[in-house]
Amino acid sequence: MTTQDDRGAAALARAHGLFNIAGGLWPLLHMPSFEKVFGAKTDRWLERTVAGLLVGIGWTQIRAASTPGGADHARRLGMATAATLLAVDLVYVPTGRIRPTYLLDAAAEAMWLRAWRARTVRPEPPATRAGSVFAAAAALAAGCVTGGVLAGRMLRRRRRAEPDESELTRARYIRHPAAR
Repeated sequence: MTTQDDRGAAALARAHGLFNIAGGLWPLLHMPSFEKVFGAKTDRWLERTVAGLLVGIGWTQIRAASTPGGADHARRLGMATAATLLAVDLVYVPTGRIRPTYLLDAAAEAMWLRAWRARTVRPEPPATRAGSVFAAAAALAAGCVTGGVLAGRMLRRRRRAEPDESELTRARYIRHPAAR
């Protein structure tokens, strides 16, 4: 990789890191505005956990960008994160579990994946290109399979539960003070 390629990868790592930090800080700093856009959350602890992980991932990407070989680490971390978030968005929006506004995030995650794969940012020798394609495909497939399994379980549970009982349980849970 040339010095110019190193700079491009480092700049992409920093940009993606800032994006992940911003996405993680938003629900941590102002949950009401986040919920207006992405819907009310019953498990706020989970939302805060994901937000904290995004901040940590973003910070790691930014820090790695300035170290030798760090752009490669930031790239792998960024692609795995983007593939997982993209898979979750694409699996749970159609099932109605999350709002369609998450498709905006899906588009952003797809763009990050594309940016990391772009040859202009990180040209690879032919010997390692196949490995990178495989790793990216494996990360995306793992995210999709995991999301599919979870969505299937959720749909089976919905079919088994009586509609009245399920709605009553859901209403009680949403109103429970510990959920807030």
